[in-house]
Amino acid sequence: MKETPSWYRFLWLAGMGIFKFMFNLEIEGREKVPPEGGVVLAANHRSYLDPVVLALVSPRKMNFMAKEELFNNPLFGYLISRLGAFPLRRDRIDRRAYQKALMVLREGKILALFPEGTRSLSGRLGDLKEGSVKIAIHCKVPLIPVVIRGTGKVLPPGAKIIKPGKIKVKVGDPISPYNSGKKKKASEVLQRLKEEMIKMGAEK
Repeated sequence: MKETPSWYRFLWLAGMGIFKFMFNLEIEGREKVPPEGGVVLAANHRSYLDPVVLALVSPRKMNFMAKEELFNNPLFGYLISRLGAFPLRRDRIDRRAYQKALMVLREGKILALFPEGTRSLSGRLGDLKEGSVKIAIHCKVPLIPVVIRGTGKVLPPGAKIIKPGKIKVKVGDPISPYNSGKKKKASEVLQRLKEEMIKMGAEK
């Protein structure tokens, strides 16, 4: 894990300990995340806690697409940049963010994202954006569905106080963007991703 500095590993271990103590964090299927090589992790999104929880799925340093507004605060922006986040403009096609995502995967790193684009207020899985699967298809890397449950109760949208509760994470089987060497359609891969996430309990 050459892409993972020692300080990040320390923070990862600390975060794992804190979340296990506070939320009895349970992660199923973490062995499905490869120890090296480019891969896209695509998770459902219900809470501001989700990026932290998703980062705990693997000790490898993750790179996140994060909404541009989070970088408006210079100090916070610097902090999350160090942790692997890079800005994404959501009001239009952000070619700079797309190119950054492609570079991350070509360098054999993990790209973590939330294909819904925003937090679900209803608890149901929202419409998934094709950009997430197009990146995986373009770079010929596996797309791994991840379902996070419990964060929507621990810190729901609009809440300012964290409540006690249990957080569970399930990592699904990798979805290949190719079939017998041929590139699959983005819509086909996207539908498969949504079906797998629902099957894994994204709407429970």
